[in-house]
Amino acid sequence: MADVLVDTTVWVDFFRSREGAAGDLLDDLLGQDRAALCGIVEMEVYQGLKVKERQTVESAFWLLPYVQTTRQDFIAAGMLWNSMRKKGITIPSTDCLVAALCIDHGLSLLSTDRHFDAFDPDVLKRVRP
Repeated sequence: MADVLVDTTVWVDFFRSREGAAGDLLDDLLGQDRAALCGIVEMEVYQGLKVKERQTVESAFWLLPYVQTTRQDFIAAGMLWNSMRKKGITIPSTDCLVAALCIDHGLSLLSTDRHFDAFDPDVLKRVRP
């Protein structure tokens, strides 16, 4: 059962065959059917795709469990952004949405993006490479 939402940073490294712990961990998660995808991550990956990469990415992404984004998820992301801003921390809205999806759907997050380090680890569960 998928229990880890994989962020854009990890997918980019994985598809570009960059060596590293995050890609190795993703490979393990895929083999165990634990990796999940969401719309905002999918959008970000497609934004940076080269033409020759598209087929490989599409083939992989269609096989993954997909976390649907609801209106409530956007509200939760906005509230999360607001609470972080009150602490003097500015996080991109897209990362707040990814964090909110993880929190609201009981998923851990696999990411190498340092923005996620600002979240309370008791609230946003992380899988570390």
